[in-house]
Amino acid sequence: MNVLLFSMPDSFEHMPPIAIRMPNGALTSLAGNVDSHHRVAAADLLLVQNRVRETVERLVAEHQPDIVGLSVMTFQRKTAKGIIDLVRTRRPHARVVVGGYDPSLAPEAYTEDPDGGVDFIVRGEGEITFRELLRALEAQRGYDHIAGLSYRTADGFRHNPARGVSGLEDGEIRPPRRDVRVLGGYTLLGRRVDVIETSRGCTFDCSFCSIIEMRGRNFHTYSFERVLADIRDARDRGARSIFIVDDNITLNVRRFEALCRAIIDAELHDLEYTVQAMTSAIANHGERLARLMREAGFRYVFLGIENILEEDLRFLRAESKNRERENGRCPASALMRQKGRVEEGRISGPS
Repeated sequence: MNVLLFSMPDSFEHMPPIAIRMPNGALTSLAGNVDSHHRVAAADLLLVQNRVRETVERLVAEHQPDIVGLSVMTFQRKTAKGIIDLVRTRRPHARVVVGGYDPSLAPEAYTEDPDGGVDFIVRGEGEITFRELLRALEAQRGYDHIAGLSYRTADGFRHNPARGVSGLEDGEIRPPRRDVRVLGGYTLLGRRVDVIETSRGCTFDCSFCSIIEMRGRNFHTYSFERVLADIRDARDRGARSIFIVDDNITLNVRRFEALCRAIIDAELHDLEYTVQAMTSAIANHGERLARLMREAGFRYVFLGIENILEEDLRFLRAESKNRERENGRCPASALMRQKGRVEEGRISGPS
């Protein structure tokens, strides 16, 4: 079957596309996890914000998709529905599948149109569910056996039971396929960028977090062998900057330190790495960790600072993420302790 995957053109206001044009890792991961005989094309519409309609029309005409998949976040919902309508006019018989945070957590927003719109909703992690959906479509059999899938019937949508999160250690989730991309121009501050993941999940209980809403509270990791192979693949395809998209890579600081050493030992520290990190992890281990990160090639850290007021942190159920720990105790705010260390010159950020 011909499969055409889209990510939405809408960008976060704090990530202006003139400076940051990041690939959607979900599309290439989906492509890497379907059976190899399918013909897959993936398009990050962020790269063509001023040419969305003409790009969608061209790609639909070129690839003649049997399946059109859209990865959607909540602020992209209106755009996604517009693209679905456009696809319907150009390829009426294509099956439309949506997935990502918004369809997973608000599936009712995609089941309202009785005359068309969405045929399938992939809820939660999508790789295995999407693979099984394509097999069912190809075999022309039913869908009631596919966990994590919602699908349209004559009587409305049916929602199958949720799929459990994948244990990444068992190899069931295959590596991504970057060769399916049909658009180019990914950059981070002027350097060609790609994304990798080394783990999924978080065990904290922050009230605002969509990660634990979709996955529950858990933490699973890929082997370093796979991670390093993924970095090499991105580098070999031209990336000079790597954004690590893990939900909470500093949840296990010892593992993160070992990853930095593995990157150095593999001589992959000539790339520039960007990572997201918890305040408490940097405050508790920063004097050692920052130097190691610098040696491994890390240049930018998105630091998660939810709030500095203890009362607000308790309301957000996030106070434990901002605690400095000493011998099992939490004597102070990690954020305020870190601020003092920076002012004293004891820790400096990567330059």
